[in-house]
Amino acid sequence: MNQGPLPKGIADTFRSGTYSEVVTQQPTTLYRVYGGTSQELGGYWTATKPADPVQSIIDSALKPEWGSTATKVVKIEVPIGTKYFEGVAAPQGGLVGGGNQVLFPKDFKIDTSWIKQ
Repeated sequence: MNQGPLPKGIADTFRSGTYSEVVTQQPTTLYRVYGGTSQELGGYWTATKPADPVQSIIDSALKPEWGSTATKVVKIEVPIGTKYFEGVAAPQGGLVGGGNQVLFPKDFKIDTSWIKQ
């Protein structure tokens, strides 16, 4: 993976600041954990189906001050031709990260018709 167009502060949410720019070649399933003060359709997602809240918090390095309790899951199907950035979640504080991380470009709006659960 090479460093790409994201600002350093955002790139650093990926391990070693490296990620790939992806344009989907087929419909792609992504998941997002949320709950607490975090929103259902935020910017950060994962291609890995979440096992449980604790594992999601560890793998995605979700700091408590960000407000996600990771108690809810939304699944989307991303259509062909959609661009996003993908890599490994960087450690945050005492959380190790290491899970798959997907980030849509700034100001990208997820179409609610993509929601599958």
